[in-house]
Amino acid sequence: MPLSCSCDFDPYEDGAWSYETPDDYQALDRSRAVRCSSCHNLIKPGETSTKFVRWRGVVSDIEARIYGDDGEIPLGPMFHCETCADLYFSLSELGFECIAPDENMRELVREYAEMQRERVESES
Repeated sequence: MPLSCSCDFDPYEDGAWSYETPDDYQALDRSRAVRCSSCHNLIKPGETSTKFVRWRGVVSDIEARIYGDDGEIPLGPMFHCETCADLYFSLSELGFECIAPDENMRELVREYAEMQRERVESES
């Protein structure tokens, strides 16, 4: 998804998942390495990372009976390595919303740089 300053997203659309934005960095709390959901590099236990808690809405009658019609089904978390977390927090501070944890942060930063280059060129 391209960079955007607003969200146009239904979190309970079939199959769509939502996430909680982390407040800060933390040491990876796993016994095994995990892949960064953005750049796919390995994050080893104890390394600096961020954790995105995820969930989705119910999509079947069985799930509705278990979790309720407005229930939330927990999904496995996603993690960012320190570099991708830095980029994620920087883009968020610039006012960009709806940056999903599985998007490539490096590509989004390139997109931001291109937007700034175009803005400067149009002003001169």
